[in-house]
Amino acid sequence: WAKPAHREATTKYFKLCRAHEELMQLNVEIHRLRTAIHTEQVQTTAVIEDLRLSDLKLAEELQRQWCLRAAINAVHLHRLDRIECLAGFLGV
Repeated sequence: WAKPAHREATTKYFKLCRAHEELMQLNVEIHRLRTAIHTEQVQTTAVIEDLRLSDLKLAEELQRQWCLRAAINAVHLHRLDRIECLAGFLGV
């Protein structure tokens, strides 16, 4: 610790270790987000279809709101696709 070069090298080493841990966690979170978006899409469209039989006006409003949310989800999915093409992505 007396030499600044040793101290700096040690600090950089531990930062690098932490960065690898973060990459592993991000790989998991990316998969979770993609799954959550898919699940939401399946469940929401099922609810809208059920509502078409019982409350058409509510179904139409929910469909309108869902279209806005689906557009945002499409942006997120596009970004996830780009992330998954990066070299550090392991697909965990």
